[in-house]
Amino acid sequence: MHLTFEDLQGLAQQREAHRDWVAGLSAVGGVYLIVDSLTGEQYVGSATGNSGIWQRWCEYAKSGHGGNLGVKALCAQSTGHPAAFRFSILETFSRTTARDEALEPEAFFKQKLGTRAFGLNAN
Repeated sequence: MHLTFEDLQGLAQQREAHRDWVAGLSAVGGVYLIVDSLTGEQYVGSATGNSGIWQRWCEYAKSGHGGNLGVKALCAQSTGHPAAFRFSILETFSRTTARDEALEPEAFFKQKLGTRAFGLNAN
């Protein structure tokens, strides 16, 4: 799966029309990747909330940056910047997975993709 920011906003704004997406993304937690198609920079994050990936991605659809420092700084450079973001899922896990267990695969992908040194991850 690979969603543009526009796709993500459409899903969030038209929940009833996309019930299957809402159900699927709400059912699982996971590790996700955001790629800035303008710079190539990447951000790896995890979703562990009660509504899984759906909840986390709705935060991005609403704010453009989801509150992440590196992504937020990038968005501050250009108000239209979130339009360049592409969202994908790297790994899913049960929503009941403990947060510290969920951080292990997130850290693995940050290391593997180099998002701390060359991307948008500050931690």
